[in-house]
Amino acid sequence: MSNLRAFLAIPLPEDLRHRARRLQQELSPRLPDVRWVRPESLHLTLRFLPDLPEETVEKIGQIMLSVGTLIPPFHIDVTTLGTFPGPTRARVLWLGIDGGAALGELFHALNERLATTGLPRETRPFTPHLTLGRWRQPGAIPQDLWQRRAALTLGDFQADRMILFESRLAASSAIHLPLRVAPLGLLRRRLADNL
Repeated sequence: MSNLRAFLAIPLPEDLRHRARRLQQELSPRLPDVRWVRPESLHLTLRFLPDLPEETVEKIGQIMLSVGTLIPPFHIDVTTLGTFPGPTRARVLWLGIDGGAALGELFHALNERLATTGLPRETRPFTPHLTLGRWRQPGAIPQDLWQRRAALTLGDFQADRMILFESRLAASSAIHLPLRVAPLGLLRRRLADNL
């Protein structure tokens, strides 16, 4: 079996992807050197798995279901515009995410359970964000745009599932293929249905 380039993510609802596209179109004339992420590819990455053994996909699906039963659906705010590493030598343009304690709990539970499969724990701090685009070369964001970044938000949505995606590199961009889906709060929903 081979290894996959994969990641775990929370998908975005259709209306939020449309709002992201409108924001990209608004910013595009001001940021001509940015390659924009296709709206259908936007997602909230929970964990990048760049060298995933194909034979572990089923086990990861089971872990997703197990963790998903413990964490109910939760609210996510898509907040202010930002850049990595900073506004003067930017490489990545993103929107910040506020998912409250539930998002952090989901990340940490997945991180710990994935380690039981032999995958290394993620040791970097979890910085949830939506990548809108990437600079071809490090660039600067215009000062006036940077000063009004807090106003450039997309709104909010309900996180109700997570997906394990395979990322296949194509000529122009990556293609994301869903491998496993796990709902959030399934156990709580079943208990509520039985009351």
